[in-house]
Amino acid sequence: MDNNKYLIIGGSTKCGTTSLFHYFEFHSQVCPCTMKESRYFWNNEYHLAGVEKDLKNYNTFNSLFPKCDSEKIRIEATPDYLYSPTSASAIKSELNNCKFVFILRDPIERLLSWYKFAKLNGLIENNVTVENYIRTQLDKNIENPSQEYRSLEQGNYFSYITEFSKKFSKENILITFYEDLSSDPRNFCTKICDFIGINSEYFEGYDFKIFNKSVATKSVGAHQLFRKFKRSIRPATRLLHNGFRKQLKNAGYQFEKAYTSANKNETEEISIDPATYSELLKYYVQDVNNLQSLIGIVPPWPNFNSI
Repeated sequence: MDNNKYLIIGGSTKCGTTSLFHYFEFHSQVCPCTMKESRYFWNNEYHLAGVEKDLKNYNTFNSLFPKCDSEKIRIEATPDYLYSPTSASAIKSELNNCKFVFILRDPIERLLSWYKFAKLNGLIENNVTVENYIRTQLDKNIENPSQEYRSLEQGNYFSYITEFSKKFSKENILITFYEDLSSDPRNFCTKICDFIGINSEYFEGYDFKIFNKSVATKSVGAHQLFRKFKRSIRPATRLLHNGFRKQLKNAGYQFEKAYTSANKNETEEISIDPATYSELLKYYVQDVNNLQSLIGIVPPWPNFNSI
């Protein structure tokens, strides 16, 4: 049994997990995983977007954290752990001292973000409208769907959170909201520092950049080439000293920001028909109510308050 201290950012997808991981990776009391999304405890329940992870050289979860001091908090982020029926048990059996942060988002807004992400990365055909995308999932027209066509159902957070709450005590699970991360990232990160027992002064004056944002693009092909380029250089950057890595990451962020601005499609707007929106509210409302009862917190999703 591994007795090191861990924080796993376990979900959800399209809720700011990439940004949160990058906010903490250079904190002096933290040791980040060699890859943001290792998928170490993922059991291939369905196909995930992105490249496959090569874990053949990692026999234990701790081996993903080389040269980590024993007193540091080891942090990893794989947002699909939330949706795996086996991940909670696998983590419980290997890690003796693990805490979790789950970031949840208005499920309809998250669904729209998934649509933008799927189009941006060529996961769905360019002629698929948002109404087509939603209707395909509401009508369950795809058998054993891949990740991008699970975005509707996976907005039902209650049942997934329940699986983790059965395995781990409430003191080890922090439920947070994307809306709070977006509106006040410093306060959001301070709460996580308090949760894992590290100094929050690191975030005073911190520049909270947004990572992995989904936007409409002029050229999907150009975007895919850009992502491949980033993946190709990422392994080499992990070998560098933290100070130089931080400078390189900041430079890379500025370059990506400029590229995104140049390739952004300003004319494409995504909106849902009011009847479809109403149908989605009814689809999710019971799960939102169940979630509220479970965690004792009213989610900051005002459109559900009137149902």
